[in-house]
Amino acid sequence: MNFNPLCEKSRQTITLNWAWLGCWCLVLIGLFGCKQHADGNGASITQTESAKTIVSERELEELLDAVGKLQPQIWVNDLSRMVDSTFMNQTNLNHTVSTSDFEALKVALQSNKISYELAETIFPNLHVAALDPDYPQERKIHIQLYSFDKEKSDFKHFAIAIGQDIVSQNLLYFFHENKVIACHDIYHRYGLEIQHFRNELNETIVYYKVNFESGTGIWWHQFNFYRYENDELKPALTELQNINQQFPWNLRAFWIESTILSSNPLTFKFVFNNQFTDSLGNPMDFINDSTMVTYYFNRTTKMYEPDFKDDKLSRLKLLTYYLADNELLFVNVYYDVFKKALKSQNRLLKQAVLNYLAELKRTQNG
Repeated sequence: MNFNPLCEKSRQTITLNWAWLGCWCLVLIGLFGCKQHADGNGASITQTESAKTIVSERELEELLDAVGKLQPQIWVNDLSRMVDSTFMNQTNLNHTVSTSDFEALKVALQSNKISYELAETIFPNLHVAALDPDYPQERKIHIQLYSFDKEKSDFKHFAIAIGQDIVSQNLLYFFHENKVIACHDIYHRYGLEIQHFRNELNETIVYYKVNFESGTGIWWHQFNFYRYENDELKPALTELQNINQQFPWNLRAFWIESTILSSNPLTFKFVFNNQFTDSLGNPMDFINDSTMVTYYFNRTTKMYEPDFKDDKLSRLKLLTYYLADNELLFVNVYYDVFKKALKSQNRLLKQAVLNYLAELKRTQNG
């Protein structure tokens, strides 16, 4: 697998804090130690094959019940840390561009190239060596305009990306007229995509996709939303856009993708599934569903907040799709679905669930 720098740097911070769960681990290990006795040759065996199956199922259901009783909040901070850090900690600036340099910038945008000397005076903290293949040979830097106004020529709310669009990472400078108000370092991997709209307060909202992880059978893209408040750019929402993980990278395979249906009110459609494997190794759906979620702008917090109108998704359920050590949270928040599957007449589904719980038990016991 190939991983991007954002993910590699932050992946260790997502690991579960087992100091919180140490006592529960002891309980779970105790619950699921095999009950065996020695035969005449001294070999350790179960009492009967039938009893072995019954005990195994009972122990796995006890594991399920134990995890289901935990408070899910113990996982939330660790799972959210990487996403929230990237979302909240982009650079705010307050740099006024002179009138002459601002006019020269407009001219440079016509050719999408700017001299390095002029760029240094306009863009604070500029570093382009790894962002533009033509620098320093030409001493010019590729730039790309993203206008958030009715007309590109208005130059009121806009952003300028440094470097060609063929690179996987760009610096994006946000402007309010001739003032540079923010710089975002965006790892997008497959191309910088920026959209905008007006919210209920008639504020300009901009959003783009961030890539946290990519590889064979695995990837993670996140939407980050920001809003113009006078001459500042402030966080408004981060939400997953598309996350995929396939076997054999984890105990389960899953997929979730969101599509923005409307901007006012901000409405997402989510399509998602989770799969286990049956006794023959064939994938089997455990969850396969879709739902719509509306995000309303909270005038007090100045952030978008989801209105989960059904139990198909919640903030906790969305966290179970993060590419992180979140299997215990997955079992916890989908506890009722697990219990229902174990009582199902679908023997293949039931066995697939038992296989998953058995493998989870093995990994947690080390």
